[in-house]
Amino acid sequence: MKKSLLFVGIFAVAFIVVQFLTGILLTIFYKPNASTSGKAISNLSSQVEFGDVHTVPSLVIALLALGIAYGVTKRFGKKTAH
Repeated sequence: MKKSLLFVGIFAVAFIVVQFLTGILLTIFYKPNASTSGKAISNLSSQVEFGDVHTVPSLVIALLALGIAYGVTKRFGKKTAH
């Protein structure tokens, strides 16, 4: 039970940290363009369309956080076993 709770806690923290870091990187490398800003506004929708969400980046971040949580749990479990 302790290992499961440890894994879930580490997964949640790793997921939030990875999301935060990718947000920072996207903000750093964002380059606004005045010539295409009018086109972007016309593409905005006032209603949410289901099924039009890109799930691949979220899945990649979740898998990365899952790998981090697994590795930390495995390493932490070995230290407490001895």
